Amino acid sequence: MSDPLAWMTSAYGTGSDAPVRFSAPLPSVPIGPAASQIASANVAVTVFPAGSVVNVADVINPATAIEPLYVDFVNAAAAGSATSIPLQPGQSYRISCPLASAVTAVAATAGHGFVAVSY
Repeated sequence: MSDPLAWMTSAYGTGSDAPVRFSAPLPSVPIGPAASQIASANVAVTVFPAGSVVNVADVINPATAIEPLYVDFVNAAAAGSATSIPLQPGQSYRISCPLASAVTAVAATAGHGFVAVSY
């Protein structure tokens, strides 16, 4: 009878190297956003200027928010836009690659706060 665990032995037990994942080092200090709240109702703010996201960026609509936050990295963010991503309260969005364009955000209420950080 053949060994049902032979695949493990042949992959790891014969001296072959285990798979290696590539990981990019992140800066030790996160880069803050250009804006962390909506200045005027329904007017997009720049969260990260064009070219400033070089590794990873997170945009978070706090769980205490009472409305969606719309995030866009193609056009200016707008509610109902085909390119804007709606974040419900407590949701976040991660940009996990370098980004040449700006990241913008908008909400229906002036003073709507959010969290954004780039690494």
